[in-house]
This record gives sequence, structure tokens and C-alpha cells, in this order.
Amino acid sequence: MASRTAFVYQDALSIDDAFTYFKRLMRDAENRVAFSRALQKARKGLDVHMYVTDIDSLIVQYLRRNGVRGFRFTGFELKNMNPRSAIVNGKVKVNGKQYEGHKWFAEKAGMDFYYLVNLGREFLVWNIRNTYADFRWYGEGHAHDYYAFVDLDDVIRVPAQELPETLRFLLWRR
Repeated sequence: MASRTAFVYQDALSIDDAFTYFKRLMRDAENRVAFSRALQKARKGLDVHMYVTDIDSLIVQYLRRNGVRGFRFTGFELKNMNPRSAIVNGKVKVNGKQYEGHKWFAEKAGMDFYYLVNLGREFLVWNIRNTYADFRWYGEGHAHDYYAFVDLDDVIRVPAQELPETLRFLLWRR
């Protein structure tokens, strides 16, 4: 299990669970650095300014200010996943409650919101505002949870080394 949820809801966790949790945090940090570098490469040579913030912070800012005028916002959710657990029956499986919240916010704010699932050698990329997802409970044991499933035919499969060019096109159409 070794998720943040496990730390919250279980009274006792093993050393192995804690170690797995911190390994995931480290992989998440690596993923964010790689994404930030890809964004910097994507905007190289363009006269665009960019500010990167955590989506939770953006949601709070948006709601407190009742919208933010004069800025173009784009949301991103980065997932670092094992292909065997990320893809089920031709669909990408991601956290359902989180996905619903992101979709609600993207629609409320009128902004694009991209999911980027890092599978190691490639990324799966899609805009949740215009991509259908079905939601259901799935899995066995500790993996039983509420998920969003997105058809693989509706996502862009991007080799990892081509992520900057793909981001450049998606964000600035160049």
C-alpha cells in the first residue's frame, strides 16, 4: 500500500511500507524535475512567461479571487506509473476522486488541464476537459479503489525524449 492514505488511516505501518512511501516521494520529485525541464525546453526561443505552481495552490487562489483575469492557466497532473498497473483492458487507470476534482476545476475555471502519465520510456498525455472518462470501483484488496478510466485511443502516446516538443505544441501551438 504505502500511500499517504495508508499513513492517515492505519494505526501501524511497517518499516517496509514507510520505505516504499518515501521511495514513491523521491520518484515523484524526479518526475517533477523532469517535467519542469521539459517545460523549459518547450518554451525555449518563445517570448512567453511561465509560472509553475502546485494545482492545489492554484485552486485556492482561483476560488479566493473568484477567478483570475489576464492570465492563461493550464493545469497538469503528473503521474509516475508502472505500465502494468496503469493500463487495464486498453484504458489508462488513474485516481477517480482526484480526476473528478481536477475536471470540475478545469471546467469551472475554463482552462485546459492535462494529465501526463510517465510510463518510463513514454508519456500518456490528454486534456481532461475534452476526454471522456468512466468512473468505477476496481481492484482487489488494498488496490480496491475508485478510478477514472480513459481509453488509450483518446490519449497521445509520446516518447519521453519528445515531451518538450509535444508540450510546446499543446501549450503554444508552435
